[in-house]
Amino acid sequence: MNRLIPFPFFKQYNYRFDIPYKFEFDVHPQYEIYYFHSGVCNYVIGDQVYDLQPGDMIIMHGMTRHQPKVDDLREYVRSMISFEPSIIQMFEQQVRSLNPLSPFEKLKNFHIRLNKQSQSEVEDILSRIDCFYGKEDIVCYHRFLTAFYDLLLFIYDKCRSAMEECRSVSSSKEWNVQRIVAYIENRFMDEINLDQMAKELHMSKYYVSKLFRSVTGMTIFDFIIQRRINEARILILLGGPLSVTDVCYQVGFKNPTHFSRRFKEQIGLSPAQFRKKVGS
Repeated sequence: MNRLIPFPFFKQYNYRFDIPYKFEFDVHPQYEIYYFHSGVCNYVIGDQVYDLQPGDMIIMHGMTRHQPKVDDLREYVRSMISFEPSIIQMFEQQVRSLNPLSPFEKLKNFHIRLNKQSQSEVEDILSRIDCFYGKEDIVCYHRFLTAFYDLLLFIYDKCRSAMEECRSVSSSKEWNVQRIVAYIENRFMDEINLDQMAKELHMSKYYVSKLFRSVTGMTIFDFIIQRRINEARILILLGGPLSVTDVCYQVGFKNPTHFSRRFKEQIGLSPAQFRKKVGS
């Protein structure tokens, strides 16, 4: 009977967890489902920061570093399920004709903002999962699997539009832009030379600039600035010993005044104002 308990498929399981703990960046090979019940939370995934509202859901493939940043003075309630993708083998083949893991495979990390009706639905599913989780009873075990599969289908349904958009972005133009973005991602803190970039990507400088703007709607220079400001926001949000000037130079800016101006344009606050707001 013990072999039927679902623990081997779950690395982490917390339902309506409200115990504070020290947050550190986490990386793991399991897929993760995160639901935010209440509190104040900015969730960092890679270079993205999501300002969460109660009722928000995030799915993650696990291999991008992720960490919540919360207000220690407010109760922080969340439900988290970190699971092995191999759990899908527990479902009948007929049921698996639709791959419920597609959102994790195609979208990698995705933020879902739910309306009130959807919040009630997912909270009911999470409650049912918790009711049957870990019970040493064959009927409860199968009811647990059914509830968990229902959660995966709920997520699939909410991600359908986003997955369709991903499917349509497959032309050679988008592929080349992805190569440009990957190049920038590895070097954005340093001085990026457009001639050198074009040479290493085996494209002309003119084509690189025109292609990037036509697909993304912004220049390469503006994209680099946006990426640097995003990294600065994360560094400030997570706190630590770095001063605003240290952050400025670490993310690739050469002039603190320019950094402060561009930060305010993108975030709406100066770096110092943002640090004061998040209390880091």
